Amino acid sequence: MWSPASECLVPLQVSGTGRAVYCVHALGGTVAYYAPVARRLGHLRDVYGLQCHGISPANRPDRTIEEMADRYIRAITAVQPEGPYEVLGYSMGGFIAFEMARQWEARGERVALAGLLDTEPPHTQQDPLSTGQALGLLSRAVGLSTPFAAPAGTAREELLQGFLRRAVAEHRLPASFRPEDLTPLVDIYAVNGEACARYDPDAVFGSIDCLFTHRPGSTPAESAEGWREYVDGEVRAQAIDADHHALMHEQHAAQVSGVILRWLTRETM
Repeated sequence: MWSPASECLVPLQVSGTGRAVYCVHALGGTVAYYAPVARRLGHLRDVYGLQCHGISPANRPDRTIEEMADRYIRAITAVQPEGPYEVLGYSMGGFIAFEMARQWEARGERVALAGLLDTEPPHTQQDPLSTGQALGLLSRAVGLSTPFAAPAGTAREELLQGFLRRAVAEHRLPASFRPEDLTPLVDIYAVNGEACARYDPDAVFGSIDCLFTHRPGSTPAESAEGWREYVDGEVRAQAIDADHHALMHEQHAAQVSGVILRWLTRETM
């Protein structure tokens, strides 16, 4: 069951290994979908998620990738004052992970890993999401048995109520959840989508590791090439046969975690 965290930093798999890897949220702001991968990394690293500040009704969402990166760096340095740092980001989270690495490097900190999990390069065209589309993505994030489908022409309030009924019935959201609690979880998709559309890194970073899926309209090789103008080191890229929206699900967890484990152990191999 999804539940809000009091802070951005959310423990996903913590066993006291002495080193941590930080996993940044995607468009929907939550981090529970990292759990299948986190379980497979826990023997090597303590795994923390970075949850979006704006999904709480009490919080004003950050409006830019740079603001989000700065907030998450402050959350991390409160518990890990110095590097080397290892950060991953899935989808939109790759933008934030890249920006965090860039800001850390500008502050003189060492970044051992900046890992991008199926993150297209900046300026890739993305259409704005409707409420129904946002709820469809949210249904995957909270783990509904089947994705939520919005009937055409349904009013927003009806969509929210319909989603909430399903999520509570399937025990994916608590019975105490109200439409006003659900609203920021839906609206954050638009806020984060706008932040992605505006993101234009003003300085390059060293080297990045990328994992891509095969998407309509672009190949993994083209995606990797698109990132090269933003780095002055290597773009180390590979691809797997998976759907973007299912990449972090259990069915691909062994393969994805295997890639990440190779990234994390590269320096000691």
